[in-house]
Order: sequence, then C-alpha cells, then structure tokens
Amino acid sequence: MPRLFYAVHLPSELQEELTPAVQSLKQFCSHARPVPKDSLHLTLLFLGEQPESALPDFFTIGSQVVSTARPCNVALGPVGFFPKVSFLTLTGEFETLALISHSLLETCQDYLEQPEDRPFKPHITLARHKQNIRPTEKEKIRETFAPFVGRSWVITEMILFESELSPKGPKYTALRRFHFSG
Repeated sequence: MPRLFYAVHLPSELQEELTPAVQSLKQFCSHARPVPKDSLHLTLLFLGEQPESALPDFFTIGSQVVSTARPCNVALGPVGFFPKVSFLTLTGEFETLALISHSLLETCQDYLEQPEDRPFKPHITLARHKQNIRPTEKEKIRETFAPFVGRSWVITEMILFESELSPKGPKYTALRRFHFSG
C-alpha cells in the first residue's frame, strides 16, 4: 500500500540554496539526519498508508480542493524546533494554505486511521535528530539559517506524494500535481 501525503514543494532554486546549509548540520550536530534537497516540502495533510484503489479518489479530492485556490506569497521565517526536529517556519499568506489543509482533512477523514487533531503549523523540516537538540546546537542552527529568513516565493500548486521508506530515509515521488486556479 502506498504511503501518501499532500504537500507543497519548495522551488528548485530555493532547494539548491538551502541544501548546503541543511547538509552542514551534520558538522556540528552529529545526531542530525538532514533532509535531502528533493525532500524539502510543506506538508498539508499526511494520509499514511492507503490502498492503491483509493488513488483516483485522492486525485479527485486534490483537484476539487484547489480548484478555487489562489496563488499565495510565503517567505521563510526563523528556525523552530520540536524535541527531535529542526525546521524553518514560514510567514506570509497562509489563509489559502490553511483552508486547503482544513478542506483536505475534512474530505479525507474517512481514509485516515488517526485524523490529525493539531492545528495547521506551516513549516519546512530541515533535519530529524536522534536525540533532543542541545541549546548550543539550536543556536548554531539558528545562525546557519538566519541568512535565508525572508526568502519568498509564490505557491501555485499542491502535489500528492508517495513516500517510500528505506534505511537511507524516505524517497518521495510526485504522483499528481494540482494547480491553483482561483
């Protein structure tokens, strides 16, 4: 069964610029597992493992949900942390993304084993950590990504991804793109 999620991909030029900084996390944070360049994204809804037969439903849902969505401007914000995750926050026009995330959640409710109950918090994961991040490491991560704060772009599409897990980390494959047409 494919493991699926709806997300927004970062523009390729921004991926290129961020990648050296993301990979540098290993130099001062040995327990960090940096996110590969092609995997930098903003998750709108994680669907988990789904039967292959449900793919047409997810294609239809994606098309319907973004059919009236307008492109939105976003920018990278400062670094944030969960206990074992470092991420970039986002700023900008989130009304559209929050509506899309909420609509996807409502529409896909019957497909989800454990429906998401946390509010939408837009972020780009930089690395997962094998242990809690120490205060000195947090400060170094903040310094490393400070030059990227304010980098902006316009989001014009959502993607349904398949995530294949492996010992080297997940590999993401775009299954369908949904263009904002509002």
